[in-house]
Order: sequence, then C-alpha cells, then structure tokens
Amino acid sequence: MLINIFIFALGAIFGSFCNCFISRKIKNQSIIYPPSHCDFCNHRLKIREKIPLISFLILKGRCNYCKKKIPIDNFIMEITCGIIGILFFDANNFLRSILLIFALYLSLVIAIIDLKSFDIYINQIGILALIGLAYRFLYLKFDLDFILISLAFSAIYFVIYKIFDKSLGNGDIYFYLALFLFIENIEIIYFILYSIWLGAIFGIIIGIKYKNMKIKIPFCIYIFLAFLIVMVKLRIFS
Repeated sequence: MLINIFIFALGAIFGSFCNCFISRKIKNQSIIYPPSHCDFCNHRLKIREKIPLISFLILKGRCNYCKKKIPIDNFIMEITCGIIGILFFDANNFLRSILLIFALYLSLVIAIIDLKSFDIYINQIGILALIGLAYRFLYLKFDLDFILISLAFSAIYFVIYKIFDKSLGNGDIYFYLALFLFIENIEIIYFILYSIWLGAIFGIIIGIKYKNMKIKIPFCIYIFLAFLIVMVKLRIFS
C-alpha cells in the first residue's frame, strides 16, 4: 500500500513536470527560466503552491493571487501520470517497468502537444525510439515478422498519405513506428485498429459538433490512447 502511494506521488510529480514542459514547449520558452508562475498574473509561485494535486485542491483550482481558474488539465495530467506509475511499476522487473513508464509519459507529452498545437517534434520521437530500441532489444526481439509488419505499415501509410493529398499528419507515422518497439508483434495490428477506431469515433463527434466533417484533428492523442489500451491489456493478462 505504501509503495503504491509513493509511486503515485512520484508519478504526479512527473505529471506536473510534463505540464510545465508542454506549456513552455508550445510557447517556445525555456523549461528552466522563468521560474514557475501563474500564466495569468505572472506571479511567481511558492513551493507550497506547486505541490502536485494537493495545491490544486487547497487552492480550489484558482490562483492564490489573481483568483483566475487553474486549467483542470494540469490536475488531470498529474492524476494520469500517477495512475500510469501504479499500473506499470513492477518491483520484480524494475528496469523494464521504468523504461515503459517513461515511454508512456513521453508519448503522452507528444500527444498533448499535438492536441494543443498540431505540432510533433521529431527530437521527442527520437528519444522515444531510443527507449523503444533498448526495450525491444532487452525484452522482445527484432525478428523478421516485426520488420515486415513495420515495412508493410509504412508502405500502406505512405500510399494513403499520397492518395488523400497529405491529409494524414506526416509525423504520425514516426510516432506509430516508435511505439511499435514496445508492443509484441501479435498486438501491433490491434494497436493500429484501436487508434483508427478511436480517431474515427471522436472525429465524427467533433465533426457533428462543428458541423464540418472535414475539420482537421490531431491524431497523436488517439495513437497514445490505443497504445495505453494495448499495454494495459498486456499488463493485466501477462
């Protein structure tokens, strides 16, 4: 019980850092300077105002100075990262669980940046891929089936990309391929299908809401959710 509380708290701290990183990356600001501050009044936050989850609850979701509402997505990110930590930490396989948890955090950051700005940063994908290469080398395997699956997917994606006049994001494929490295071969097809189904369902909902079925939607968030579903399934049934 105590270890779960510790892991959740540590995950929430990473979630808070992820929030800060996402916000500053979108604004093209340094992650180091300026220090943590309110986005509305720019007042520098004190340590007690930066405690993940707890500060949000104590302050009732408002800045202590200007009383503007603190975005709820900060709170949700901290909870999400805490839950991911609990779900995937395995003391019996410490290194594997750490690699996977960091991959999930990084892929979540990539997905949220895409969701908020329609930008995908190749350097972040590259770091994710490096973690994935280590993960696959240590715990899965680079066999012919994996190579063929990756090549077939890339070819199909390229054809669709050209046929539909680049309506697909050109960075999404790299996100897919980086996440393939963490998934057992037999589950990769399910991962792809889940992402397509999620994208289609939410795309229809968004299209109905805005009365425009051709509206552009960021797709990385659905790729991340599909990846999370597959990894949770593997975690539960492994």
